Amino acid sequence: MVDKTSAVLRVAKILHGSAIYGPGRRTVIWVQGCSLGCEGCWNDDLWPFEGGRSERIEDIIDSVGDDTEGITLLGGEPLQQPRAVLRLIESAKSAGLTTMLYTGFEPHELKGDAAAALLLSDIAVVGRYVQEKRNTSLRWRGSSNQRILIMSENYQGLEIEERNEFEIHLEEDGSINVFGYPNPEILETILNGV
Repeated sequence: MVDKTSAVLRVAKILHGSAIYGPGRRTVIWVQGCSLGCEGCWNDDLWPFEGGRSERIEDIIDSVGDDTEGITLLGGEPLQQPRAVLRLIESAKSAGLTTMLYTGFEPHELKGDAAAALLLSDIAVVGRYVQEKRNTSLRWRGSSNQRILIMSENYQGLEIEERNEFEIHLEEDGSINVFGYPNPEILETILNGV
């Protein structure tokens, strides 16, 4: 019998075909809701738990393309939906996908399903964002206190080259979305065509 509390994840947005949120092509899932409230967080619009939309775990996995290496979970705070995130990671693994998890928590702060989700991830970025330690030249991290943990054999020996990354996605309706950390001049050129 399926546990109904873990069959649905509260999601802010999903991006398919990303190359900057982990190794290879990935489906990136921004969860809705975070009570950590890190000062300077650029995803503070994802803090309210009542925002976003409910997505069934199986629908998320079914939407992942065949050319996708894995999923990446960020937010908001994924581990404040521990049962659903654990279920999503288990489902991704069953589908042959790798998993990367971003969390503001440190491993010692976790227990139960949240700890299990961290341990089942292939890669985890842990630690709260600290505005005074902001560094956009780090790969996969926003502040220098955050750590990348290689949690499984899938990525043992992975070389992590520090660099600033961003990508541009052109949507079907003609709109442009920019992800990552472009410098202000590049962002202005992209958005204004200057």
